[in-house]
Amino acid sequence: MRPRPFARSSIARVAILHALLLAASMMAVLGVVYLWTARIIATEGDELVSVEVQSISTDFREKDLDAFVIELIDRAEDPWIRGGIYEMRGPRGDFLAGNVVVLPELHPDRDGWAEFDVDTVHGEASAPRRIRGRILSLDGGFKILVGHDVEDRRAFRAVMLRSLAWALVMVVLFGALGGWWLGRRISRTAQAITHSAGRIARGDLGERLPVSGSGDEIDALVSRFNDLLGRVDTLTGTMRAVLDSTAHDLRGHLNRIRAAAQDARQAAHLPEQTEANDVVIAEIDRLSETLQGLLRIALAESGTAPLEAVDLSSVAQDLVDFYGPVTEEGHLHSQICSGLLVRGHRQLLSQALANLLDNAVKYGGQAPISVRLERQGDVAVLSVEDKGPGIPIDERELATQRFRRLRGSTGLPGSGLGLSLVAAVARLHQATLQLEDANPGLRASLRIPLAG
Repeated sequence: MRPRPFARSSIARVAILHALLLAASMMAVLGVVYLWTARIIATEGDELVSVEVQSISTDFREKDLDAFVIELIDRAEDPWIRGGIYEMRGPRGDFLAGNVVVLPELHPDRDGWAEFDVDTVHGEASAPRRIRGRILSLDGGFKILVGHDVEDRRAFRAVMLRSLAWALVMVVLFGALGGWWLGRRISRTAQAITHSAGRIARGDLGERLPVSGSGDEIDALVSRFNDLLGRVDTLTGTMRAVLDSTAHDLRGHLNRIRAAAQDARQAAHLPEQTEANDVVIAEIDRLSETLQGLLRIALAESGTAPLEAVDLSSVAQDLVDFYGPVTEEGHLHSQICSGLLVRGHRQLLSQALANLLDNAVKYGGQAPISVRLERQGDVAVLSVEDKGPGIPIDERELATQRFRRLRGSTGLPGSGLGLSLVAAVARLHQATLQLEDANPGLRASLRIPLAG
Protein backbone atom coordinates (compact mmCIF):
# COMPACT_ATOMS: atom_id res chain seq x y z
CA MET A 1 0.00 0.00 0.00
CA ARG A 2 1.41 3.33 -1.05
CA PRO A 3 1.63 6.05 1.62
CA ARG A 4 -0.94 8.79 1.24
CA PRO A 5 0.23 12.36 0.53
CA PHE A 6 0.85 14.31 3.74
CA ALA A 7 -1.84 16.88 2.88
CA ARG A 8 -4.45 14.08 2.77
CA SER A 9 -3.17 12.13 5.75
CA SER A 10 -4.80 11.91 9.15
CA ILE A 11 -1.66 13.53 10.66
CA ALA A 12 -2.26 16.71 8.65
CA ARG A 13 -5.94 16.79 9.56
CA VAL A 14 -5.22 16.27 13.27
CA ALA A 15 -2.50 18.95 13.23
CA ILE A 16 -4.71 21.49 11.44
CA LEU A 17 -7.72 20.74 13.65
CA HIS A 18 -5.60 20.97 16.82
CA ALA A 19 -4.08 24.28 15.72
CA LEU A 20 -7.46 25.75 14.75
CA LEU A 21 -9.09 24.72 18.04
CA LEU A 22 -6.25 26.24 20.06
CA ALA A 23 -6.29 29.40 17.95
CA ALA A 24 -10.06 29.75 18.29
CA SER A 25 -9.99 29.24 22.06
CA MET A 26 -7.06 31.63 22.46
CA MET A 27 -8.73 34.29 20.31
CA ALA A 28 -11.96 33.93 22.26
CA VAL A 29 -10.23 34.39 25.64
CA LEU A 30 -7.85 37.18 24.61
CA GLY A 31 -10.58 38.86 22.57
CA VAL A 32 -12.80 39.07 25.64
CA VAL A 33 -9.88 40.36 27.73
CA TYR A 34 -9.08 42.98 25.10
CA LEU A 35 -12.67 44.17 24.75
CA TRP A 36 -13.26 44.42 28.50
CA THR A 37 -9.93 46.16 29.10
CA ALA A 38 -10.51 48.66 26.30
CA ARG A 39 -14.03 49.29 27.58
CA ILE A 40 -12.85 49.86 31.14
CA ILE A 41 -10.15 52.30 30.02
CA ALA A 42 -12.58 54.20 27.79
CA THR A 43 -15.23 54.33 30.52
CA GLU A 44 -12.80 55.61 33.13
CA GLY A 45 -11.63 58.41 30.80
CA ASP A 46 -15.19 59.45 29.99
CA GLU A 47 -16.12 59.39 33.67
CA LEU A 48 -13.23 61.74 34.47
CA VAL A 49 -14.41 64.16 31.81
CA SER A 50 -17.99 63.97 33.10
CA VAL A 51 -16.82 64.76 36.64
CA GLU A 52 -14.76 67.69 35.31
CA VAL A 53 -17.77 68.98 33.37
CA GLN A 54 -19.92 68.96 36.53
CA SER A 55 -17.18 70.78 38.47
CA ILE A 56 -16.83 73.44 35.77
CA SER A 57 -20.62 73.93 35.61
CA THR A 58 -20.73 74.48 39.35
CA ASP A 59 -17.78 76.90 39.28
CA PHE A 60 -19.35 78.88 36.42
CA ARG A 61 -22.55 79.37 38.42
CA GLU A 62 -20.78 80.29 41.65
CA LYS A 63 -17.99 82.59 40.36
CA ASP A 64 -17.86 85.70 38.28
CA LEU A 65 -16.60 85.47 34.70
CA ASP A 66 -13.08 86.82 35.33
CA ALA A 67 -12.43 84.45 38.24
CA PHE A 68 -13.83 81.54 36.25
CA VAL A 69 -11.59 82.31 33.24
CA ILE A 70 -8.53 82.55 35.50
CA GLU A 71 -9.36 79.19 37.08
CA LEU A 72 -9.85 77.62 33.66
CA ILE A 73 -6.45 78.95 32.60
CA ASP A 74 -4.94 77.34 35.69
CA ARG A 75 -6.60 74.02 34.84
CA ALA A 76 -5.16 74.11 31.34
CA GLU A 77 -1.71 75.29 32.46
CA ASP A 78 -0.04 71.85 32.28
CA PRO A 79 -2.28 69.76 29.99
CA TRP A 80 0.14 66.97 28.98
CA ILE A 81 0.86 65.99 32.54
CA ARG A 82 -2.71 66.13 33.80
CA GLY A 83 -4.09 65.17 30.42
CA GLY A 84 -6.81 67.87 30.51
CA ILE A 85 -7.93 69.71 27.36
CA TYR A 86 -9.91 72.94 27.69
CA GLU A 87 -11.24 75.61 25.40
CA MET A 88 -13.73 78.40 26.21
CA ARG A 89 -15.63 80.49 23.70
CA GLY A 90 -17.75 83.58 24.28
CA PRO A 91 -21.29 84.22 23.02
CA ARG A 92 -19.90 85.63 19.75
CA GLY A 93 -17.53 82.68 19.33
CA ASP A 94 -14.45 84.57 20.43
CA PHE A 95 -11.68 82.58 22.14
CA LEU A 96 -11.47 83.34 25.88
CA ALA A 97 -9.21 80.67 27.41
CA GLY A 98 -7.86 77.11 26.95
CA ASN A 99 -5.00 75.14 25.52
CA VAL A 100 -6.52 74.15 22.13
CA VAL A 101 -8.39 76.00 19.39
CA VAL A 102 -10.77 73.51 17.81
CA LEU A 103 -14.36 74.37 18.75
CA PRO A 104 -15.60 75.97 15.51
CA GLU A 105 -14.59 72.90 13.49
CA LEU A 106 -15.89 70.20 15.84
CA HIS A 107 -19.03 68.20 15.09
CA PRO A 108 -20.11 66.46 18.29
CA ASP A 109 -22.56 63.56 18.49
CA ARG A 110 -25.99 63.73 20.12
CA ASP A 111 -24.48 63.43 23.60
CA GLY A 112 -22.01 66.25 22.97
CA TRP A 113 -18.92 64.02 22.58
CA ALA A 114 -16.30 64.46 19.86
CA GLU A 115 -12.87 63.08 18.98
CA PHE A 116 -10.15 65.06 17.21
CA ASP A 117 -6.40 65.27 16.70
CA VAL A 118 -4.16 68.10 17.90
CA ASP A 119 -0.43 68.63 17.53
CA THR A 120 1.56 68.77 20.75
CA VAL A 121 4.98 70.43 20.95
CA HIS A 122 7.81 68.84 22.92
CA GLY A 123 10.91 70.99 22.49
CA GLU A 124 11.41 71.43 18.76
CA ALA A 125 9.36 68.36 17.79
CA SER A 126 5.62 68.04 17.48
CA ALA A 127 3.44 64.96 17.45
CA PRO A 128 -0.29 64.45 16.85
CA ARG A 129 -2.37 63.39 19.83
CA ARG A 130 -5.88 61.95 19.84
CA ILE A 131 -8.33 63.83 22.09
CA ARG A 132 -11.83 62.87 23.21
CA GLY A 133 -13.92 65.66 24.71
CA ARG A 134 -17.38 66.89 25.60
CA ILE A 135 -18.82 70.29 24.66
CA LEU A 136 -20.64 72.08 27.49
CA SER A 137 -23.12 74.89 26.73
CA LEU A 138 -23.40 77.43 29.62
CA ASP A 139 -25.70 80.31 30.40
CA GLY A 140 -25.16 83.43 28.37
CA GLY A 141 -24.11 81.56 25.23
CA PHE A 142 -20.72 80.46 26.55
CA LYS A 143 -19.31 77.12 25.36
CA ILE A 144 -16.57 75.07 26.96
CA LEU A 145 -14.76 72.02 25.58
CA VAL A 146 -13.51 69.61 28.24
CA GLY A 147 -11.50 66.62 27.02
CA HIS A 148 -8.72 64.20 27.77
CA ASP A 149 -5.87 62.60 25.89
CA VAL A 150 -6.78 59.13 24.46
CA GLU A 151 -3.56 58.61 22.52
CA ASP A 152 -2.39 56.14 25.15
CA ARG A 153 -5.61 54.23 24.64
CA ARG A 154 -4.95 54.08 20.91
CA ALA A 155 -1.39 52.93 21.59
CA PHE A 156 -2.77 50.30 23.96
CA ARG A 157 -5.12 49.05 21.24
CA ALA A 158 -2.29 48.83 18.73
CA VAL A 159 -0.08 46.95 21.20
CA MET A 160 -2.93 44.59 22.08
CA LEU A 161 -3.74 43.90 18.44
CA ARG A 162 -0.09 43.24 17.62
CA SER A 163 0.15 40.99 20.65
CA LEU A 164 -2.99 39.14 19.58
CA ALA A 165 -1.58 38.67 16.09
CA TRP A 166 1.73 37.31 17.37
CA ALA A 167 -0.04 35.17 19.95
CA LEU A 168 -2.25 33.77 17.18
CA VAL A 169 0.80 32.94 15.05
CA MET A 170 2.56 31.24 17.97
CA VAL A 171 -0.54 29.31 19.03
CA VAL A 172 -1.14 28.11 15.45
CA LEU A 173 2.53 27.13 15.14
CA PHE A 174 2.78 25.27 18.45
CA GLY A 175 -0.73 23.88 18.02
CA ALA A 176 0.21 22.50 14.61
CA LEU A 177 3.41 21.02 16.02
CA GLY A 178 1.50 19.48 18.93
CA GLY A 179 -1.17 18.15 16.58
CA TRP A 180 1.51 16.77 14.25
CA TRP A 181 3.19 14.99 17.15
CA LEU A 182 -0.11 13.56 18.36
CA GLY A 183 -1.19 12.58 14.85
CA ARG A 184 2.22 11.05 14.15
CA ARG A 185 1.97 8.94 17.28
CA ILE A 186 -1.50 7.71 16.31
CA SER A 187 -0.42 7.21 12.70
CA ARG A 188 2.57 5.06 13.66
CA THR A 189 0.28 2.79 15.64
CA ALA A 190 -2.24 2.67 12.79
CA GLN A 191 0.47 1.93 10.20
CA ALA A 192 1.89 -0.89 12.30
CA ILE A 193 -1.59 -2.37 12.67
CA THR A 194 -2.22 -1.92 8.93
CA HIS A 195 1.01 -3.72 7.95
CA SER A 196 0.29 -6.59 10.34
CA ALA A 197 -3.31 -6.82 9.14
CA GLY A 198 -2.06 -6.98 5.55
CA ARG A 199 0.19 -9.92 6.36
CA ILE A 200 -2.70 -11.61 8.15
CA ALA A 201 -4.96 -11.03 5.13
CA ARG A 202 -2.34 -12.68 2.93
CA GLY A 203 -2.63 -15.86 4.99
CA ASP A 204 -0.07 -15.44 7.78
CA LEU A 205 -2.42 -16.22 10.65
CA GLY A 206 0.54 -16.50 13.00
CA GLU A 207 1.08 -12.73 12.70
CA ARG A 208 -0.13 -10.59 15.60
CA LEU A 209 -0.92 -6.91 15.81
CA PRO A 210 1.74 -4.90 17.69
CA VAL A 211 1.02 -3.86 21.29
CA SER A 212 2.73 -0.63 22.37
CA GLY A 213 2.66 -1.47 26.07
CA SER A 214 1.06 1.83 27.07
CA GLY A 215 -1.97 0.06 28.49
CA ASP A 216 -4.40 2.45 26.79
CA GLU A 217 -7.66 1.66 24.98
CA ILE A 218 -5.86 0.88 21.71
CA ASP A 219 -3.68 -1.71 23.45
CA ALA A 220 -6.78 -3.27 25.01
CA LEU A 221 -8.47 -3.46 21.59
CA VAL A 222 -5.36 -4.89 19.92
CA SER A 223 -4.97 -7.51 22.65
CA ARG A 224 -8.55 -8.67 22.21
CA PHE A 225 -8.07 -8.79 18.46
CA ASN A 226 -4.89 -10.85 18.88
CA ASP A 227 -6.85 -13.27 21.06
CA LEU A 228 -9.39 -13.54 18.27
CA LEU A 229 -6.63 -14.18 15.73
CA GLY A 230 -5.22 -16.91 17.92
CA ARG A 231 -8.63 -18.55 18.06
CA VAL A 232 -9.05 -18.25 14.29
CA ASP A 233 -5.57 -19.69 13.74
CA THR A 234 -6.38 -22.66 15.96
CA LEU A 235 -9.72 -23.29 14.25
CA THR A 236 -8.17 -22.92 10.80
CA GLY A 237 -5.42 -25.38 11.65
CA THR A 238 -7.97 -27.84 12.99
CA MET A 239 -10.12 -27.43 9.88
CA ARG A 240 -7.17 -27.98 7.57
CA ALA A 241 -6.15 -31.08 9.48
CA VAL A 242 -9.70 -32.44 9.23
CA LEU A 243 -9.89 -31.62 5.52
CA ASP A 244 -6.52 -33.19 4.81
CA SER A 245 -7.45 -36.33 6.73
CA THR A 246 -10.88 -36.56 5.11
CA ALA A 247 -9.48 -35.95 1.64
CA HIS A 248 -6.84 -38.61 2.17
CA ASP A 249 -9.46 -41.12 3.30
CA LEU A 250 -11.81 -40.27 0.43
CA ARG A 251 -9.05 -40.55 -2.14
CA GLY A 252 -8.11 -43.91 -0.69
CA HIS A 253 -11.69 -45.17 -0.87
CA LEU A 254 -12.16 -43.84 -4.41
CA ASN A 255 -8.93 -45.46 -5.57
CA ARG A 256 -10.00 -48.80 -4.12
CA ILE A 257 -13.44 -48.51 -5.71
CA ARG A 258 -11.86 -47.62 -9.05
CA ALA A 259 -9.46 -50.54 -8.81
CA ALA A 260 -12.38 -52.85 -8.05
CA ALA A 261 -14.31 -51.47 -11.02
CA GLN A 262 -11.32 -52.03 -13.30
CA ASP A 263 -10.99 -55.63 -12.06
CA ALA A 264 -14.70 -56.15 -12.70
CA ARG A 265 -14.32 -54.72 -16.20
CA GLN A 266 -11.46 -57.07 -17.00
CA ALA A 267 -13.51 -60.04 -15.72
CA ALA A 268 -16.64 -59.01 -17.65
CA HIS A 269 -17.87 -61.43 -20.35
CA LEU A 270 -20.73 -59.43 -21.79
CA PRO A 271 -20.56 -56.04 -23.53
CA GLU A 272 -23.24 -54.71 -21.19
CA GLN A 273 -21.06 -55.50 -18.19
CA THR A 274 -18.05 -53.76 -19.77
CA GLU A 275 -20.11 -50.68 -20.58
CA ALA A 276 -21.53 -50.51 -17.05
CA ASN A 277 -18.04 -50.69 -15.54
CA ASP A 278 -16.84 -47.92 -17.89
CA VAL A 279 -19.66 -45.70 -16.61
CA VAL A 280 -18.71 -46.44 -12.99
CA ILE A 281 -15.05 -45.64 -13.65
CA ALA A 282 -15.98 -42.39 -15.41
CA GLU A 283 -18.17 -41.34 -12.47
CA ILE A 284 -15.40 -42.19 -10.03
CA ASP A 285 -12.98 -40.06 -12.05
CA ARG A 286 -15.47 -37.19 -12.12
CA LEU A 287 -16.00 -37.49 -8.37
CA SER A 288 -12.22 -37.46 -7.79
CA GLU A 289 -11.90 -34.36 -9.97
CA THR A 290 -14.70 -32.62 -8.03
CA LEU A 291 -13.07 -33.51 -4.72
CA GLN A 292 -9.75 -32.18 -5.93
CA GLY A 293 -11.39 -28.94 -7.09
CA LEU A 294 -13.14 -28.45 -3.74
CA LEU A 295 -9.87 -28.97 -1.89
CA ARG A 296 -8.13 -26.40 -4.07
CA ILE A 297 -10.94 -23.90 -3.47
CA ALA A 298 -10.76 -24.56 0.28
CA LEU A 299 -6.99 -23.98 0.20
CA ALA A 300 -7.40 -20.71 -1.70
CA GLU A 301 -10.23 -19.38 0.47
CA SER A 302 -8.56 -20.34 3.75
CA GLY A 303 -5.83 -17.79 3.10
CA THR A 304 -3.22 -20.17 4.44
CA ALA A 305 -1.59 -21.05 1.12
CA PRO A 306 2.06 -19.94 1.26
CA LEU A 307 2.81 -17.07 -1.14
CA GLU A 308 6.12 -16.39 -2.82
CA ALA A 309 7.51 -14.57 -5.83
CA VAL A 310 6.11 -16.25 -8.95
CA ASP A 311 7.10 -15.59 -12.56
CA LEU A 312 3.61 -15.22 -14.00
CA SER A 313 5.05 -14.98 -17.53
CA SER A 314 6.61 -18.42 -17.13
CA VAL A 315 3.37 -19.88 -15.74
CA ALA A 316 1.35 -18.51 -18.67
CA GLN A 317 3.87 -19.73 -21.25
CA ASP A 318 3.95 -23.25 -19.73
CA LEU A 319 0.13 -23.49 -19.88
CA VAL A 320 0.07 -22.22 -23.47
CA ASP A 321 2.65 -24.84 -24.46
CA PHE A 322 0.67 -27.55 -22.65
CA TYR A 323 -2.68 -26.67 -24.28
CA GLY A 324 -1.21 -26.16 -27.73
CA PRO A 325 -1.66 -29.80 -28.82
CA VAL A 326 -5.21 -29.90 -27.37
CA THR A 327 -6.53 -27.16 -29.66
CA GLU A 328 -6.68 -27.14 -33.42
CA GLU A 329 -3.36 -26.32 -34.99
CA GLY A 330 -2.89 -22.57 -35.14
CA HIS A 331 -6.02 -21.81 -33.11
CA LEU A 332 -4.26 -20.94 -29.84
CA HIS A 333 -2.70 -17.47 -30.03
CA SER A 334 -0.66 -15.93 -27.25
CA GLN A 335 0.93 -12.59 -26.50
CA ILE A 336 2.87 -12.83 -23.25
CA CYS A 337 4.94 -10.05 -21.73
CA SER A 338 8.04 -11.50 -20.13
CA GLY A 339 9.44 -10.90 -16.64
CA LEU A 340 6.18 -10.16 -14.79
CA LEU A 341 6.57 -11.22 -11.17
CA VAL A 342 3.70 -11.50 -8.71
CA ARG A 343 3.49 -12.63 -5.11
CA GLY A 344 1.37 -15.74 -5.19
CA HIS A 345 0.93 -19.52 -5.13
CA ARG A 346 2.32 -21.02 -8.34
CA GLN A 347 0.18 -24.16 -8.31
CA LEU A 348 -3.08 -22.30 -7.71
CA LEU A 349 -2.26 -19.68 -10.35
CA SER A 350 -1.51 -22.47 -12.83
CA GLN A 351 -4.77 -24.22 -11.99
CA ALA A 352 -6.75 -20.97 -12.37
CA LEU A 353 -5.30 -20.36 -15.85
CA ALA A 354 -5.85 -24.02 -16.73
CA ASN A 355 -9.52 -23.70 -15.77
CA LEU A 356 -9.91 -20.63 -17.99
CA LEU A 357 -8.29 -22.47 -20.89
CA ASP A 358 -10.46 -25.56 -20.26
CA ASN A 359 -13.58 -23.40 -20.46
CA ALA A 360 -12.33 -21.72 -23.65
CA VAL A 361 -11.66 -25.08 -25.29
CA LYS A 362 -14.95 -26.58 -24.04
CA TYR A 363 -17.25 -23.69 -24.99
CA GLY A 364 -15.30 -22.16 -27.86
CA GLY A 365 -15.40 -25.25 -30.02
CA GLN A 366 -13.00 -25.07 -32.93
CA ALA A 367 -12.82 -21.26 -32.83
CA PRO A 368 -9.50 -19.50 -32.11
CA ILE A 369 -8.44 -18.89 -28.48
CA SER A 370 -6.32 -15.92 -27.42
CA VAL A 371 -4.12 -15.76 -24.29
CA ARG A 372 -2.68 -12.36 -23.37
CA LEU A 373 -0.44 -11.27 -20.50
CA GLU A 374 0.46 -7.60 -20.24
CA ARG A 375 1.43 -5.00 -17.72
CA GLN A 376 -0.90 -2.12 -16.90
CA GLY A 377 0.63 0.18 -14.31
CA ASP A 378 1.34 -1.83 -11.17
CA VAL A 379 -0.81 -4.84 -12.12
CA ALA A 380 -0.42 -7.79 -14.46
CA VAL A 381 -3.46 -8.49 -16.64
CA LEU A 382 -3.87 -12.14 -17.67
CA SER A 383 -6.78 -12.72 -20.06
CA VAL A 384 -8.20 -15.66 -21.98
CA GLU A 385 -10.58 -14.94 -24.87
CA ASP A 386 -12.70 -17.37 -26.85
CA LYS A 387 -15.35 -17.11 -29.58
CA GLY A 388 -17.99 -19.24 -27.88
CA PRO A 389 -21.50 -18.25 -26.78
CA GLY A 390 -20.20 -16.17 -23.87
CA ILE A 391 -22.04 -15.54 -20.58
CA PRO A 392 -25.05 -13.21 -20.32
CA ILE A 393 -24.47 -10.16 -18.11
CA ASP A 394 -27.13 -11.21 -15.59
CA GLU A 395 -25.47 -14.63 -15.14
CA ARG A 396 -21.83 -13.62 -14.76
CA GLU A 397 -21.98 -13.29 -10.99
CA LEU A 398 -23.72 -16.67 -10.73
CA ALA A 399 -21.01 -18.23 -12.91
CA THR A 400 -18.45 -17.94 -10.08
CA GLN A 401 -20.61 -19.82 -7.59
CA ARG A 402 -19.87 -23.44 -6.79
CA PHE A 403 -21.63 -26.16 -8.77
CA ARG A 404 -23.36 -23.52 -10.92
CA ARG A 405 -24.02 -24.83 -14.43
CA LEU A 406 -25.14 -22.19 -16.90
CA ARG A 407 -27.54 -22.54 -19.79
CA GLY A 408 -25.99 -24.28 -22.74
CA SER A 409 -23.62 -26.41 -20.65
CA THR A 410 -25.86 -29.47 -20.52
CA GLY A 411 -24.00 -32.52 -21.74
CA LEU A 412 -20.59 -30.90 -21.41
CA PRO A 413 -18.04 -32.30 -18.96
CA GLY A 414 -17.38 -30.48 -15.74
CA SER A 415 -18.72 -30.05 -12.21
CA GLY A 416 -19.33 -26.30 -12.10
CA LEU A 417 -16.22 -25.51 -10.05
CA GLY A 418 -13.97 -24.00 -12.74
CA LEU A 419 -14.75 -20.30 -12.34
CA SER A 420 -15.36 -20.79 -8.60
CA LEU A 421 -11.72 -21.81 -8.22
CA VAL A 422 -10.58 -18.89 -10.40
CA ALA A 423 -12.55 -16.45 -8.22
CA ALA A 424 -11.11 -17.97 -5.02
CA VAL A 425 -7.56 -17.74 -6.40
CA ALA A 426 -8.20 -14.11 -7.35
CA ARG A 427 -9.30 -13.29 -3.79
CA LEU A 428 -6.25 -15.04 -2.36
CA HIS A 429 -3.95 -12.89 -4.52
CA GLN A 430 -5.93 -9.66 -3.94
CA ALA A 431 -6.71 -9.71 -7.63
CA THR A 432 -9.93 -9.08 -9.54
CA LEU A 433 -11.71 -11.41 -11.97
CA GLN A 434 -13.52 -9.70 -14.84
CA LEU A 435 -15.88 -11.44 -17.27
CA GLU A 436 -16.51 -9.35 -20.39
CA ASP A 437 -18.00 -9.66 -23.85
CA ALA A 438 -15.51 -10.48 -26.61
CA ASN A 439 -18.13 -9.89 -29.36
CA PRO A 440 -18.54 -12.76 -29.88
CA GLY A 441 -17.40 -14.94 -27.02
CA LEU A 442 -16.08 -14.34 -23.53
CA ARG A 443 -13.00 -12.57 -22.25
CA ALA A 444 -11.98 -13.63 -18.72
CA SER A 445 -9.30 -11.41 -17.17
CA LEU A 446 -7.31 -11.62 -13.96
CA ARG A 447 -5.79 -8.35 -12.71
CA ILE A 448 -3.04 -9.36 -10.28
CA PRO A 449 -0.85 -6.86 -8.35
CA LEU A 450 2.80 -7.05 -9.30
CA ALA A 451 5.36 -7.98 -6.68
CA GLY A 452 7.61 -5.38 -5.15
